[in-house]
Amino acid sequence: MCGRFVVARASADLAADLEVDRVSDEPVRESYNVAPTTRIPIVVEAAAPAEEVDEYGPEPIRRLELARWGLVPTWAKDESVGVRAFNARSETAATKPTFRASVKKRRGVIPADGYYEWQKLAGGTKQPYFIRPADGSLMLFAGLYEWWRAPDGEWLLSATILTRDSAPGPMAELHDRMPVFLDRTDVAEWLDPTVDGNADLILDFADRSATVAERLEHYPVDRRVGNVRENDAALIEPIEL
Repeated sequence: MCGRFVVARASADLAADLEVDRVSDEPVRESYNVAPTTRIPIVVEAAAPAEEVDEYGPEPIRRLELARWGLVPTWAKDESVGVRAFNARSETAATKPTFRASVKKRRGVIPADGYYEWQKLAGGTKQPYFIRPADGSLMLFAGLYEWWRAPDGEWLLSATILTRDSAPGPMAELHDRMPVFLDRTDVAEWLDPTVDGNADLILDFADRSATVAERLEHYPVDRRVGNVRENDAALIEPIEL
């Protein structure tokens, strides 16, 4: 699963790295302890806002937006539904009422510098590890997004991160679930809004994720990362066990 991650790059850096056409006016804020219900960056292929159609045209463009982490489906009575929907199982996302509409048309890429996972130890304690690309490149999560309209008429953009069974090897030793990672070469295919997503498409990308996982490294970090109020660069520094 993925319940905490790190975003240490600015909007401009993410936009350049992911070839974004339009960047949200709201900047991406550096965070070493991103938790569910906070705002996270997401890259989508969608139409430009109405007031910018003359600049970008009517066709979908690649946009960097900020979304609430925890997907709120269109039929929800209030946004609290999203508290339980920060991850979506790739095996069932296409059939679950919360996610199936997003699987079809609203797939996104959630960029990160890495994420945390907790390994269960003898005696019931847990040790956090930081997981990141070994070459220092951007980590890309396969995500889903949705627009929800509140009773007062305000629109909320929200998102979730897809997960799958951990790939055999080091990842499985940490936790039995891991995010669905995207290879850079697969981003355009994943985002393509002209392709109707379904269970087969989701499972295909989940399978590809195992190859990306082979390029990751992990190491133990300070347990204070478990406190959402802790948020500094020292959280991702390796420690001795």
